[in-house]
Amino acid sequence: MNELQRRKRRLRRAHVLIRAELAVAFSIPVVTAFLYLAAPNFPGGGMHEPPLIETLMPWASVGLLIVGLVWMIRLSRPDPEAGERSWRYRVYD
Repeated sequence: MNELQRRKRRLRRAHVLIRAELAVAFSIPVVTAFLYLAAPNFPGGGMHEPPLIETLMPWASVGLLIVGLVWMIRLSRPDPEAGERSWRYRVYD
């Protein structure tokens, strides 16, 4: 097996793993939403304002989840020009 075949095999295996990670990453928001909606509501909880950390953590986690999903989608996209390294041959003015 030559170097090109080994590289293609490695890239194919990485592509399959990235697709599996994407499937897990897209299922996490569904499971999280289900758990949030299924959580019991305790009576008497509306007496005081929730602490700032309890207000900010869900928004921070949603923001990080979106960043992670965008990054994983970016990684899963195939190389448009597989054999060529275009960044090496750029012409700078």
